[in-house]
Amino acid sequence: MDQKIPFTSYDFWAYLSAGFLLLFVIDYVAMLGLLNRDKWTIIQSIIAISSAYTVGQLVASASSFLLEKIVVGSVLGYPRNTLFGQPTACRLIRFFLPGYFKALPDEVKNSILEKANTKGINASGEALFVIAFTEVKCIPTVASRLDNFLNLYGFCRNVAFVAFLDSGLLYWSYRYGEGPTENLNWAIAALLLGFGLTLRYLKFFRLYVWEVFTSYSYNIVK
Repeated sequence: MDQKIPFTSYDFWAYLSAGFLLLFVIDYVAMLGLLNRDKWTIIQSIIAISSAYTVGQLVASASSFLLEKIVVGSVLGYPRNTLFGQPTACRLIRFFLPGYFKALPDEVKNSILEKANTKGINASGEALFVIAFTEVKCIPTVASRLDNFLNLYGFCRNVAFVAFLDSGLLYWSYRYGEGPTENLNWAIAALLLGFGLTLRYLKFFRLYVWEVFTSYSYNIVK
């Protein structure tokens, strides 16, 4: 994003958007009317943006723990392992998410491991990913693509988490807070959005790691 704007593209997509979506639903469910206004003063705008950014940071921490470390790390398996044909998920999950568990071609895997072996790394995992990422991030075209994938999967992960929270808030409003019937429909829509964006998150997270490994394999980086 423009350097005159005090936010990076990741700040905007991963933090501000998620923060605003959560604050908006909280404001709506609680009927505070703080965000639904026709005119904004500069001070109000600064407070709103700062609040959204702060909430977005907290959302990112929670989504990273729940969706990345638990769902991906403990249930599905990280792409750095699944791309080498080492999934940890059960067969049923692999059946419904075949794209996520598709491994790299054997020739590419062998090329990566042969190259990494010169640095003392002879197996897939975090160490291999660190070696590969450290080298390919210095390639401008690769770094640009990685930034794009980072923005995409960060946005999808955080907004998916917010969508699940919003769904719960909207349902609570309908069921216990005397909210309108339409809140139930919005709760269902938010729940479906959460699942949809979770799938998109998995796709872009996998593509991020795919880009690191394939670039490491096919680029001559000393």
